[in-house]
Amino acid sequence: MGNDLSVTAGIGISNMGIELNDRFFVANSTKPTLYKTSYDGLVSPHVAINKVFNKAVSVYASYSKGYKAPVSSYFYIPFTGEVNKDLKSEIGNQFEIGTKGNIVNDRLSYELAVFYTKFSNKMTAVAVPNAANTATLYSYMVNGGSQDHKGMEALLKYTVYQSGNGFFAKIRPFVNMAYSDFKYKDFGIQKSITVTEDYSGKAVAGVAKFTANAGIDILMKYGLYANIAYSYKDGLPISSDGVNKAGSFVLLNSKAGINTSLSKHFDIDIYFGVNNITSVQYYYMVFVNQLPDAYLPAPNKVNYFGGANLKYNF
Repeated sequence: MGNDLSVTAGIGISNMGIELNDRFFVANSTKPTLYKTSYDGLVSPHVAINKVFNKAVSVYASYSKGYKAPVSSYFYIPFTGEVNKDLKSEIGNQFEIGTKGNIVNDRLSYELAVFYTKFSNKMTAVAVPNAANTATLYSYMVNGGSQDHKGMEALLKYTVYQSGNGFFAKIRPFVNMAYSDFKYKDFGIQKSITVTEDYSGKAVAGVAKFTANAGIDILMKYGLYANIAYSYKDGLPISSDGVNKAGSFVLLNSKAGINTSLSKHFDIDIYFGVNNITSVQYYYMVFVNQLPDAYLPAPNKVNYFGGANLKYNF
């Protein structure tokens, strides 16, 4: 479209079939040897509108829809030998608005996005008791509840110094952050015949509310480079009830090296770095709702590393 206004739209249609063959079938059993179901007509539209101002700044808005179909272990109930016919695909609807551009004589680059995502038909487990109501015979998946995700992401880069012939070619600090207000809504899990946990209103497990990074990149003559980065991550729940949490942490990392051409065909990158300069405790990853083995700690001491990459250009 004219006047630097563009509209992009598309639509996806998905059909998925799942089939299971019982390879432990016992002769004269009343259970079938084949289980199958399908999830058809999953229509996923997407539309985005983008407006450019002065070829330097753009503003956009977008909407998209997606699905997550049940996996094979969800649609089949082994205890009863039945297909869970009422189970539906999870649905996600996302709205996003944002802007990005290069201003101040192309020295300042920025990106800003605000989004809202709603996940409905979230799958949850239901426990089925025995006849005496004293124990759980089996459990199966049903659709129940939703999640509301609201958030913001931002990035800033500013070139404070740039030279074509000086020792320092470019000095560019940067900062980025993300704010994530993710909540369960009308969502719970039936853990047994007598215990149903309601997580409505609680923060979604495994998601930090605030994260941020800041640092500076320095490019020099002869392919020399260096950077230092500061990272912060909020504490986060590692169980859906919010009882168990991983603490917040701050990391300070740095790296320096040389990236240059040895010849027409060979490039080399030699580097040395230091991670966790301040020796803090943090984690490599956490596994949601998998206590007690949910927290995988990273080294709590300073960590030195180095390496070399040799590239051949044909």
